[in-house]
Amino acid sequence: MDLIFDIVYMNLLSPMVLFFLIGIIAVLVNSDLKVPDAVYTGYTMIILLTIGIKGGTELRNVTLVEMIPTIITAVFLSVLMFGISYIVVKYLFKLSVTNSLAIAGHYGSVSAVTFIAGIAFLDKVGVYYEAYMSAVLVIMEGPAIILAIVIYKIYSQRYGDTSLTDDSNLNHVLKEAFFGKSIFLLLGGIFIGLVAHEDGIAQISPFFGDLFYGILCIFLLHMGMVATQSIREMESIKVTSLLFAFLLPVIGGTVGIFAGYLIGLSLGGAVTLAFLTGSASYIAAPAAVSHSIPKANSGIYIGTSLGLTLPFNLIIGIPYYYWLATFIY
Repeated sequence: MDLIFDIVYMNLLSPMVLFFLIGIIAVLVNSDLKVPDAVYTGYTMIILLTIGIKGGTELRNVTLVEMIPTIITAVFLSVLMFGISYIVVKYLFKLSVTNSLAIAGHYGSVSAVTFIAGIAFLDKVGVYYEAYMSAVLVIMEGPAIILAIVIYKIYSQRYGDTSLTDDSNLNHVLKEAFFGKSIFLLLGGIFIGLVAHEDGIAQISPFFGDLFYGILCIFLLHMGMVATQSIREMESIKVTSLLFAFLLPVIGGTVGIFAGYLIGLSLGGAVTLAFLTGSASYIAAPAAVSHSIPKANSGIYIGTSLGLTLPFNLIIGIPYYYWLATFIY
């Protein structure tokens, strides 16, 4: 028990979590602190490209055969979390079919920010993890989103809702799930890291490397502000109906740890898989769901994934996943 308290204490004092907490405080005290949209877009691009380039560089040393078990497991976990999320939200928390599908799409998908904060934590404690996990992040982004939209399309046609009956909607879903800005930047970074010569990578490393954690801290400050604001917008919703936002990451992270252990990942690799399985998308998923499941309550699926699950993972989830892995390995 002392170990988990030590891990939580160390995580709470990390600059990333402290910056996130400052963002929360800024909203609570009604500070006039704001981040311009252009600045937000800029450092989001830098963060996603950096993690992609790092992963692409490491992919040079890994064969596809080595990655296949992890890739299969990642897709399976994405679909599994979609199913678990739907069952929990629909039957335990009694939400509508439409809202349950939308939420399941978010919680079956993944959060790049949680992943990045998680690997930063592992770097800080000096734990090795398979570097190709950034590619797994890309793989896990889309399946649950697609599944949610397809099932909703079948459901809407069966019950006379024609809001998703034209092909353009489905095309939009596919585009957001596989070529939305976060996925495109990650894929672009992986491609650059994979094919660029080493001298070229060294030339850009001061920007896409040395500055990474500083930029990430500013990004998390902004995320703290956005998350707190999203919680404020859910004041009319009963707190008890949103507890799945804390239950699902614990389930997902725990399943991720055991799955990583069973397929032979390192301790750090299993923890990284837990970061992904226990997270919820709030970039790609909302973009696709808001367009294709318009009757779902955006305040619930954005508010819970961004306003509740992201802070939970940054403060409690990440150290919990690591502690559980050290207990198992």
